[in-house]
Amino acid sequence: MKRHIFFLSLLYSAFALDAVAEENPDKIIGVWKSDADGLMVKIDKVGDHFQGRIVWIESGDDQGLVCDEKNPDKRLASMPLKGNKIIQELNFNAAESIWDGGTFYSYKEGKRYRCRIKLSNENQISIQKILKGNQATASEIWIRQ
Repeated sequence: MKRHIFFLSLLYSAFALDAVAEENPDKIIGVWKSDADGLMVKIDKVGDHFQGRIVWIESGDDQGLVCDEKNPDKRLASMPLKGNKIIQELNFNAAESIWDGGTFYSYKEGKRYRCRIKLSNENQISIQKILKGNQATASEIWIRQ
């Protein structure tokens, strides 16, 4: 009986989280930390879309000196990363309770990917880069700050 109640509560929690995202697509607005990329990104809503800018970079150097060295555009390669928009044009997809249709710029690779974001819980998002052929990479977890 306890096991049955436990599984029912887990199922209810999963549906409740999806319902929260459906009711409020602005739930991803805020500052998120990526340990894998060593940065913090502030996600805001601009018009009908969501975007994210780098607000902090994990570096021993001065924040203003960390540049976008791998950017294929040589004019941009010497620009500081702090303030760069790395998430662009995301839309909320209510049917799937995800944010998609936008792009994610990987400064470590100097490449832009399509991406999707899912709210795992109130303080955690899961980001997937979408490669050519609609193949998704492993999810990267970001934590709300």
